[in-house]
Amino acid sequence: MTEYWVSQGNKWCDICKIWISNNPASIRNHELGQRHKANVSLKLSTMREEKAAKDKEQKAAVRVMEQIESKAKRSYQKDLASFQEARDSNANALLAEDNNKGTGGSSEYLKVVSLASFQLGNELMVIQCSLALVDLSILLTI
Repeated sequence: MTEYWVSQGNKWCDICKIWISNNPASIRNHELGQRHKANVSLKLSTMREEKAAKDKEQKAAVRVMEQIESKAKRSYQKDLASFQEARDSNANALLAEDNNKGTGGSSEYLKVVSLASFQLGNELMVIQCSLALVDLSILLTI
């Protein structure tokens, strides 16, 4: 019956940011042109630079994390040594106090202090110290 005219439309070139006719000859002509080739090479070089910058940033982040982890590990070792030193000095002080009182049974008390420090680690030194203040007779009745 009646035929109506349909336009071919246009094609958008993402690289050049322009509209071109949507037929094979125009597309081929555009893609073989100097402007399109220059834009393609510019886009590829930009992508390479962005990837290099991203890789450099990731390497810097990894390096910073390694530094943080090494400092945390050193701090942990220092805290652990400090805790063990405090535990030993508290145990020695209690042994000396126990020997001065002449009550005996200090080896049982040492076992309790060692067990408490082993279970609690270095994070709850206050609890270990409070155990050191508990009388041996109370601990034996528990």
